[in-house]
Amino acid sequence: MTLANKITVLRILAIPTFVILLLDHHLGWARLIFSLSVASDALDGGLARLRGERTPLGAFLDPLADKLLLISTYVAFTKLGAVPVWVFITILSRDMVVVLGWAVVFILTGNSKIAPRPLGKVTTALQMAVGVAILFSVPASWYRPALYMMIAVTLISTFDYIWIGNKRLGELG
Repeated sequence: MTLANKITVLRILAIPTFVILLLDHHLGWARLIFSLSVASDALDGGLARLRGERTPLGAFLDPLADKLLLISTYVAFTKLGAVPVWVFITILSRDMVVVLGWAVVFILTGNSKIAPRPLGKVTTALQMAVGVAILFSVPASWYRPALYMMIAVTLISTFDYIWIGNKRLGELG
């Protein structure tokens, strides 16, 4: 297993600890783990490119780690009342559309290649940034516009993935 993949696996393994700490109001430790997770997201991809160690496993695990971290984070934020339920539902729905769309394309084409979309990367970055803002108690004057921007980009990204999936399926016929 490559170094980048080991970092990604550690990021996945840290998620339950982060959620427990956050829900038990150990904010300092939760902030640290979330910050390290966000930083390691950039680190593992950079290391894989730098060391020439891009692998199919890494291409699968990295976005999975992002989805697991962000869905878990926003579930906890919803439970704590830091975000309304509709914010979590929007994030979860997008990820469900992406995963189900990938499954349909795979079933119909046999192609399992996962190609990240630029809007998908922006969505992930904004969801992480809003997560940081919430965890570090950034004032509402910054947090609210960032939250609405994140939701807008999440929705646009959802439709982008639907459009691309539909296009791939249209190439079959």
